[in-house]
Amino acid sequence: MDGAWVDRLERRFGFLAVPGLPGLLTGMTALAALLAAAKGQAFIARLALDPEALAAGQVWRVATFLIVPPTAGLLWMLLWLAMIFACLSALEAAWGEFKLTVFVAIGAAMSTLAALATGVAGDNGPVHLASFLAFARLAPEREVLVMFVFPVQLRWVAAVAAALTAIQLLTGDMGSRARLLAGLSAYLVYFGAGHLADVRQAWRRRGL
Repeated sequence: MDGAWVDRLERRFGFLAVPGLPGLLTGMTALAALLAAAKGQAFIARLALDPEALAAGQVWRVATFLIVPPTAGLLWMLLWLAMIFACLSALEAAWGEFKLTVFVAIGAAMSTLAALATGVAGDNGPVHLASFLAFARLAPEREVLVMFVFPVQLRWVAAVAAALTAIQLLTGDMGSRARLLAGLSAYLVYFGAGHLADVRQAWRRRGL
Protein backbone atom coordinates (compact mmCIF):
# COMPACT_ATOMS: atom_id res chain seq x y z
CA MET A 1 0.00 0.00 0.00
CA ASP A 2 1.26 3.46 -0.94
CA GLY A 3 0.08 5.34 2.11
CA ALA A 4 2.03 8.60 1.78
CA TRP A 5 -1.08 10.57 0.91
CA VAL A 6 -2.98 9.08 3.85
CA ASP A 7 -0.09 9.95 6.15
CA ARG A 8 -0.35 13.57 5.02
CA LEU A 9 -4.06 13.57 5.69
CA GLU A 10 -3.54 12.01 9.09
CA ARG A 11 -1.13 14.75 10.16
CA ARG A 12 -3.85 17.32 9.51
CA PHE A 13 -7.08 15.46 10.16
CA GLY A 14 -6.09 12.60 12.43
CA PHE A 15 -8.62 13.77 15.02
CA LEU A 16 -11.38 12.55 12.69
CA ALA A 17 -10.39 8.91 13.15
CA VAL A 18 -13.18 6.73 14.52
CA PRO A 19 -11.83 4.78 17.50
CA GLY A 20 -12.83 1.14 17.77
CA LEU A 21 -14.39 1.09 14.30
CA PRO A 22 -14.27 -2.74 13.91
CA GLY A 23 -16.19 -3.29 17.14
CA LEU A 24 -18.56 -0.41 16.39
CA LEU A 25 -19.57 -1.67 12.93
CA THR A 26 -19.82 -5.28 14.08
CA GLY A 27 -21.83 -4.41 17.17
CA MET A 28 -24.19 -2.11 15.28
CA THR A 29 -24.73 -4.77 12.61
CA ALA A 30 -25.62 -7.30 15.30
CA LEU A 31 -27.98 -4.77 16.91
CA ALA A 32 -29.60 -4.04 13.55
CA ALA A 33 -30.18 -7.77 13.06
CA LEU A 34 -31.85 -8.05 16.45
CA LEU A 35 -34.07 -5.04 15.78
CA ALA A 36 -34.96 -6.39 12.35
CA ALA A 37 -36.02 -9.67 13.97
CA ALA A 38 -38.21 -7.73 16.42
CA LYS A 39 -39.60 -5.03 14.13
CA GLY A 40 -39.43 -6.62 10.70
CA GLN A 41 -37.65 -5.69 7.50
CA ALA A 42 -39.32 -2.28 7.49
CA PHE A 43 -36.73 -1.27 10.07
CA ILE A 44 -33.88 -2.34 7.79
CA ALA A 45 -35.44 -0.38 4.94
CA ARG A 46 -34.86 2.79 6.98
CA LEU A 47 -31.13 2.06 7.05
CA ALA A 48 -30.59 0.99 3.44
CA LEU A 49 -28.83 3.03 0.75
CA ASP A 50 -31.99 4.10 -1.05
CA PRO A 51 -31.22 6.82 -3.64
CA GLU A 52 -34.70 8.32 -3.50
CA ALA A 53 -34.56 8.59 0.29
CA LEU A 54 -31.07 10.07 0.08
CA ALA A 55 -32.25 12.68 -2.40
CA ALA A 56 -35.10 13.48 -0.01
CA GLY A 57 -32.58 14.38 2.70
CA GLN A 58 -32.21 11.14 4.68
CA VAL A 59 -28.45 11.57 4.84
CA TRP A 60 -27.96 9.09 7.69
CA ARG A 61 -28.22 6.31 5.12
CA VAL A 62 -24.69 7.18 3.93
CA ALA A 63 -23.45 5.52 7.13
CA THR A 64 -26.27 3.24 8.25
CA PHE A 65 -26.22 1.09 5.10
CA LEU A 66 -22.87 -0.23 6.35
CA ILE A 67 -24.62 -2.00 9.23
CA VAL A 68 -27.48 -3.59 7.28
CA PRO A 69 -27.27 -7.31 8.12
CA PRO A 70 -27.69 -10.14 5.60
CA THR A 71 -31.15 -11.68 5.39
CA ALA A 72 -29.89 -15.29 5.55
CA GLY A 73 -30.07 -17.54 8.60
CA LEU A 74 -28.39 -17.34 11.97
CA LEU A 75 -25.25 -19.25 10.95
CA TRP A 76 -24.57 -16.95 8.02
CA MET A 77 -25.21 -13.96 10.27
CA LEU A 78 -22.60 -15.14 12.77
CA LEU A 79 -20.10 -15.80 9.97
CA TRP A 80 -20.81 -12.36 8.52
CA LEU A 81 -20.19 -10.67 11.87
CA ALA A 82 -17.02 -12.68 12.45
CA MET A 83 -15.73 -11.77 8.98
CA ILE A 84 -16.39 -8.05 9.44
CA PHE A 85 -14.70 -7.96 12.82
CA ALA A 86 -11.69 -10.07 11.76
CA CYS A 87 -11.00 -8.11 8.58
CA LEU A 88 -11.46 -4.66 10.06
CA SER A 89 -9.50 -5.53 13.21
CA ALA A 90 -6.58 -6.78 11.12
CA LEU A 91 -6.63 -3.62 9.02
CA GLU A 92 -6.78 -1.41 12.10
CA ALA A 93 -3.83 -3.25 13.63
CA ALA A 94 -1.82 -2.80 10.43
CA TRP A 95 -2.80 0.77 9.58
CA GLY A 96 -4.14 2.45 12.67
CA GLU A 97 -7.52 4.04 13.27
CA PHE A 98 -7.26 6.92 10.81
CA LYS A 99 -6.26 4.91 7.72
CA LEU A 100 -9.04 2.42 8.44
CA THR A 101 -11.55 5.24 8.87
CA VAL A 102 -10.53 6.72 5.51
CA PHE A 103 -10.73 3.29 3.86
CA VAL A 104 -14.30 2.72 5.05
CA ALA A 105 -15.30 6.33 4.33
CA ILE A 106 -14.13 6.09 0.70
CA GLY A 107 -16.24 2.99 0.13
CA ALA A 108 -19.29 4.55 1.78
CA ALA A 109 -18.96 7.84 -0.10
CA MET A 110 -18.43 6.23 -3.50
CA SER A 111 -21.29 3.78 -2.92
CA THR A 112 -23.53 6.73 -2.12
CA LEU A 113 -22.50 8.56 -5.29
CA ALA A 114 -23.11 5.42 -7.36
CA ALA A 115 -26.59 5.01 -5.87
CA LEU A 116 -27.47 8.63 -6.61
CA ALA A 117 -26.02 8.52 -10.13
CA THR A 118 -27.69 5.28 -11.20
CA GLY A 119 -30.86 5.39 -9.13
CA VAL A 120 -30.10 1.83 -8.00
CA ALA A 121 -30.11 1.04 -4.29
CA GLY A 122 -26.69 0.06 -2.96
CA ASP A 123 -25.67 -2.45 -0.33
CA ASN A 124 -22.64 -2.98 1.87
CA GLY A 125 -21.44 -6.23 0.31
CA PRO A 126 -18.83 -4.63 -1.99
CA VAL A 127 -17.53 -2.40 0.83
CA HIS A 128 -16.99 -5.40 3.10
CA LEU A 129 -15.52 -7.34 0.17
CA ALA A 130 -12.97 -4.54 -0.17
CA SER A 131 -12.06 -5.00 3.49
CA PHE A 132 -11.61 -8.73 2.99
CA LEU A 133 -9.45 -8.25 -0.11
CA ALA A 134 -7.32 -5.74 1.80
CA PHE A 135 -6.94 -8.20 4.67
CA ALA A 136 -5.88 -10.91 2.21
CA ARG A 137 -3.42 -8.54 0.55
CA LEU A 138 -1.78 -7.78 3.89
CA ALA A 139 -1.77 -11.36 5.18
CA PRO A 140 -1.94 -13.64 2.12
CA GLU A 141 -0.53 -16.70 3.90
CA ARG A 142 -2.97 -16.65 6.80
CA GLU A 143 -5.27 -19.64 6.72
CA VAL A 144 -9.03 -19.87 7.12
CA LEU A 145 -11.13 -22.98 7.47
CA VAL A 146 -13.39 -23.40 4.47
CA MET A 147 -16.57 -25.23 5.53
CA PHE A 148 -14.95 -25.32 9.01
CA VAL A 149 -12.71 -28.18 7.82
CA PHE A 150 -10.32 -27.32 4.99
CA PRO A 151 -7.45 -24.90 5.73
CA VAL A 152 -6.94 -22.54 2.79
CA GLN A 153 -4.64 -19.55 2.55
CA LEU A 154 -6.34 -16.19 2.24
CA ARG A 155 -4.59 -15.52 -1.06
CA TRP A 156 -6.58 -18.31 -2.72
CA VAL A 157 -9.89 -17.33 -1.15
CA ALA A 158 -9.27 -13.78 -2.31
CA ALA A 159 -8.41 -15.01 -5.81
CA VAL A 160 -11.74 -16.84 -6.03
CA ALA A 161 -13.60 -13.77 -4.72
CA ALA A 162 -11.82 -11.56 -7.26
CA ALA A 163 -12.65 -13.95 -10.10
CA LEU A 164 -16.33 -14.04 -9.15
CA THR A 165 -16.35 -10.25 -8.91
CA ALA A 166 -14.78 -9.98 -12.36
CA ILE A 167 -17.53 -12.21 -13.75
CA GLN A 168 -20.16 -9.97 -12.18
CA LEU A 169 -18.51 -6.92 -13.72
CA LEU A 170 -18.47 -8.56 -17.15
CA THR A 171 -22.02 -9.89 -17.07
CA GLY A 172 -23.87 -7.36 -14.90
CA ASP A 173 -25.80 -4.30 -15.95
CA MET A 174 -24.50 -0.77 -15.53
CA GLY A 175 -26.12 -0.34 -12.13
CA SER A 176 -24.56 -3.46 -10.66
CA ARG A 177 -21.18 -2.60 -12.18
CA ALA A 178 -21.28 0.88 -10.67
CA ARG A 179 -22.25 -0.56 -7.29
CA LEU A 180 -19.38 -3.05 -7.32
CA LEU A 181 -16.74 -0.60 -8.46
CA ALA A 182 -17.90 2.01 -5.98
CA GLY A 183 -17.77 -0.42 -3.08
CA LEU A 184 -14.33 -1.63 -4.14
CA SER A 185 -13.00 1.89 -4.75
CA ALA A 186 -11.17 2.05 -1.43
CA TYR A 187 -9.28 -1.14 -2.21
CA LEU A 188 -8.36 0.18 -5.65
CA VAL A 189 -7.15 3.47 -4.15
CA TYR A 190 -5.08 1.78 -1.46
CA PHE A 191 -3.70 -1.15 -3.46
CA GLY A 192 -4.17 -0.36 -7.15
CA ALA A 193 -0.65 1.02 -7.56
CA GLY A 194 0.79 -2.05 -5.86
CA HIS A 195 -1.05 -4.38 -8.22
CA LEU A 196 0.18 -2.44 -11.24
CA ALA A 197 3.74 -2.69 -9.92
CA ASP A 198 3.28 -6.45 -9.51
CA VAL A 199 2.10 -6.74 -13.13
CA ARG A 200 5.04 -4.70 -14.44
CA GLN A 201 7.47 -6.79 -12.42
CA ALA A 202 5.92 -10.00 -13.77
CA TRP A 203 6.27 -8.68 -17.32
CA ARG A 204 9.93 -7.83 -16.76
CA ARG A 205 10.59 -11.34 -15.42
CA ARG A 206 9.14 -12.81 -18.58
CA GLY A 207 11.04 -10.41 -20.78
CA LEU A 208 7.90 -8.75 -22.09
